[in-house]
Amino acid sequence: MLRVLSIDSFALINHLEIEFENGLNLITGETGSGKSILVDSVALLVGERASQKMVREGFDRASVEGVFSLPRENPAWDRLLEAGIDVSDGEVIIRREIARSGSNKVYINGHLCTLGFLSEIGRLVADIHGQHDQQTLLNPAIHLQYLDAFGQNSTLCQQVSQAFQELQSVKQLLGRLQKSESERLQKLDTLQFQITEIEGLRLTPGVQQELEQERDLLASAERRQQLAALGYQLLYENESSGLSLVDQTQKSLEELAVLDPDYQGKASKLLDLRYQLEEIAYAIRDYADAVQWDPARLDTVEERLGEIQKARRKYGATVEGILSYLEKIRAEEGRISDSEHQAEALVQQERLLETKFLQLARDLSQKRHCDAESLSHRVECELADLAMEKTVFQVGLESGEEHQTEQGIDLAQFLISPNPGESPKPLARVASGGELSRITLALKSIVSVARYSKTLVFDEVDAGIGGRVATTVGAKLAGIARQDQVFCVTHWPQLASYATRHFHVSKKAKDRRTVVEIKSLQPSDRVNELARMMAGDAITETTRKQARELLARAHTTLAENSIEDSLTPASQS
Repeated sequence: MLRVLSIDSFALINHLEIEFENGLNLITGETGSGKSILVDSVALLVGERASQKMVREGFDRASVEGVFSLPRENPAWDRLLEAGIDVSDGEVIIRREIARSGSNKVYINGHLCTLGFLSEIGRLVADIHGQHDQQTLLNPAIHLQYLDAFGQNSTLCQQVSQAFQELQSVKQLLGRLQKSESERLQKLDTLQFQITEIEGLRLTPGVQQELEQERDLLASAERRQQLAALGYQLLYENESSGLSLVDQTQKSLEELAVLDPDYQGKASKLLDLRYQLEEIAYAIRDYADAVQWDPARLDTVEERLGEIQKARRKYGATVEGILSYLEKIRAEEGRISDSEHQAEALVQQERLLETKFLQLARDLSQKRHCDAESLSHRVECELADLAMEKTVFQVGLESGEEHQTEQGIDLAQFLISPNPGESPKPLARVASGGELSRITLALKSIVSVARYSKTLVFDEVDAGIGGRVATTVGAKLAGIARQDQVFCVTHWPQLASYATRHFHVSKKAKDRRTVVEIKSLQPSDRVNELARMMAGDAITETTRKQARELLARAHTTLAENSIEDSLTPASQS
């Protein structure tokens, strides 16, 4: 609901701030008084493009600001939250700034936004009827929604939508699996090559360190043998070997110990040392005999270390990293190898889901064809009440499996023939602004597409009608206004008599400039305004009496309709 509209330096308006209510807000005034400026202002707030010509002459900038109450069930709530705009208080403030320089700005709750985003939000909070570039009714996509709302097909529509989404999910998954069979096989070949290469290395944790140690020993074999042989000679084999010197020293100490018993212990220790040296000498000799020079084995070890180093550059910084990578690609190979079986299962699942979807869609399509005839008849009856009794209205349905969407297998389009003898054509090609407004009024009198309240603006809805029809239009607008907030610009007192709140627009000269003013009319002012609309400036007591009678009849009609609504079960068909 639009609660407050504030306008500055816009067209002929200096400053204007208006508070609106729920229900039917009627705007009246003399021709050329500026009523359309208010409609243009609301249109700007819901995404209409701005023009530099809208800036009041003598000013650099104009602004239009609206405060909307947003019910939680309105999808605009979640969309705004997704965009990071807080609406927790249920209030949305939209501001348009239009600069003569061309630098225009859009703000939603203080956040700078694009015009595209405003248009997206605007479609969810308000509908402007009467200006071709603003009408959702010109979009055939909305026609199917009207038809389903009329036929109360929500349950079946939901089943069709869910079946379609399940089918699309399987198709997308299958498409990814079948995207490129050659890519899949190429990937599988690569993985199998890598697995074979790594497995051929016979890697185990620590194997690189073991091989490096073996390589170092093999490379030093000759030198190790030379050193061991030399050590054995120096310690044991030479005439002047270490053991020979120890033997000589041992004999001297034993003789000394006979002469001096205190040296007996030293002689014993030297004897123990002699045995240790002898054991070391034998060990060195055995080591020298065991050392083998094996160039072939060294080449083998070097080659294997080279292979490991090459694998480390390709698959991992360490042997452990290579082994971890091996486990990963083994798992991936298994998944890719199994994808063929998955694809077969998905193809079968796709067939089952498509059968389910098509069956539900055909059931819905059959129901829609019946609903289309009923809706066409009902709309024609409503249009007859709105001075379009010769208009032929049809709900054109094109059905077929080639039209599969989330909405089923049907394409719907509203067709009209305003003149007898002409074949019905799409609304966008033949309907005028006033006709579109009345068609919308007729549809909304029968069925409501939105599951939440919106602000509806009807401009030109009374074009080409008479006083009797204006009364009918007023009653229908008042009926719609029980759910949605409605704005309507009218020249007919019969229509204006149904207003919940009545606004009068006037154009005056102020400080040598023309300005537009608007005020909310009190009951006595409403009588005078209705009298003016009936008789022009020649207001008499008779015209005032007629105005009071109009208001009384409207009040009675509204009361009767309210009672009927409370007694009649809700049904759209």
